[in-house]
Amino acid sequence: MGKLRIKKKEAVLPFRQTVAYRFMILAVAFVVFLIAAYQMVSSLLVGDTNTFIVAAVLAVATAVTAYFNLERMKEAKVPKKTLQRMRRR
Repeated sequence: MGKLRIKKKEAVLPFRQTVAYRFMILAVAFVVFLIAAYQMVSSLLVGDTNTFIVAAVLAVATAVTAYFNLERMKEAKVPKKTLQRMRRR
């Protein structure tokens, strides 16, 4: 039998620094934005001003969150193994 070799593992990235984390935040912000937009339209049709204002503030907040998340996604890291898998295809 030959000598057993131990494979070196690559450095583990914190989940908050990965593209997957940023993409999840973006997806949640998009869903919340759609719900807020629906609430805005339905409250506008009914004539409920308070609900319209709350939904509009929520829609603006999720749009700002998505924008800043996209800006920080530029700095997100991708593990080496994933990059190699993407290059093969």
